[in-house]
Amino acid sequence: MRATAVNRNIQLLAFGVGIRMLGNALYGPFIALYLHNVLALGYVEIGLIIVFIGSIQIPFGVLGGLVSDRFSRKNLMLLGLACEALATGLLAYAFSIESLALAITAAIVGGSISSIAGPAFAAYIADFGEGSDRTRGFTLYRIGFNAGYAAGVALGGLFISVIGFAGGVAIAAIIIAGATAVLYFMLEPSPRDRARAAAEPSGPLGAPQPAGRSRSFGESLRILAKDRVALEVAVAFALAAFVAAQWAIIFPLYVHNVLGVSYALLGAGLSLNGLVVVFGQSATTESMIGRRHTSIGILGLALYGIAFVGLGAAGLWNVFPVVVFFVAVVVLTLGENLVAIPNSTLPSNLAPREEVGSYNGAIGAFMAVGGILATLAGGVVLALVSNPLEIWVVLIAPAVPAIILLRHAGGRIPAAMNRA
Repeated sequence: MRATAVNRNIQLLAFGVGIRMLGNALYGPFIALYLHNVLALGYVEIGLIIVFIGSIQIPFGVLGGLVSDRFSRKNLMLLGLACEALATGLLAYAFSIESLALAITAAIVGGSISSIAGPAFAAYIADFGEGSDRTRGFTLYRIGFNAGYAAGVALGGLFISVIGFAGGVAIAAIIIAGATAVLYFMLEPSPRDRARAAAEPSGPLGAPQPAGRSRSFGESLRILAKDRVALEVAVAFALAAFVAAQWAIIFPLYVHNVLGVSYALLGAGLSLNGLVVVFGQSATTESMIGRRHTSIGILGLALYGIAFVGLGAAGLWNVFPVVVFFVAVVVLTLGENLVAIPNSTLPSNLAPREEVGSYNGAIGAFMAVGGILATLAGGVVLALVSNPLEIWVVLIAPAVPAIILLRHAGGRIPAAMNRA
């Protein structure tokens, strides 16, 4: 593939996903606040609901990885986006009538189909290059993702204040549908998809053995089960996801309800997160090119720990909580920029040629488990622990075994695979 064609498709995918995230971020970061402040659910109840929904979706992510290695990456992505738009519309209606049951149903159905499509996004990008080119491709995708997030979360705080939660979610559904249309008409198939259609090898990953038999799902899963290094990385990523996932649900609850930061300032801070990614991810990636993915992940986790402990100290001693909140957002986002490099790229690097989707799906499932457990643990800790500093010390504890595992795996991964 020519570099211009590769860049165009990855940039277009990043643009489309940015539109999607603009819609998602109108309401996503505020859902826990809706459940707590509108439906009057407790912290533990919120955690249990999110765990229940997320647990159902995990097997669909694994299935999606297997499917993406056997069918069109582009078509799977479009299916997931279209279903997400429909489910978001149903969620808006559920919020308008304050029906928890309908909201949960919409989240389960839409989230499960979106989970099937999830690994196809990573596999699509991986199809266009290897090594540092692949790392840069994921960086472009992440920048688009977070540009949409930054715009969406800033508007979300405003929309919620003016038209309420249901109105914001309805607008989100329309925006996600627009992203689906953009990618349907403009995005090209990946080199692997074209090779499969033409039944001849092409592109960095080649065709999926057109003259022979495709592997069964069971064979693909057995390949991963025997890959001790990939499994070690998967567990490390799950523990890291436990720490990082505190940002999505527990962080807004803590900042608003413990530190007393207003909705407007919370929205501005969450938007700042996206801006730091948009304007800093590329520079961060370029500064890490040639370094080991495992070392990059360790450094990122250390920054997460610093940011969260700072939030705990600010809550304990009531020292400039708003200032500390904004500083913590910047520090943890720098950590996020670092952790995102191995999280997005290393699963594809570790995968055999025709198992890129399955590795992304399976390792993504490990990370999803870490995120789910983070939500449950965060809700319990917020409900039971009154000391703000102790809250965050407990919640970042899994970073320690994650760092140990990444250090160990770093010595076993071939150098070419472990270089950004």
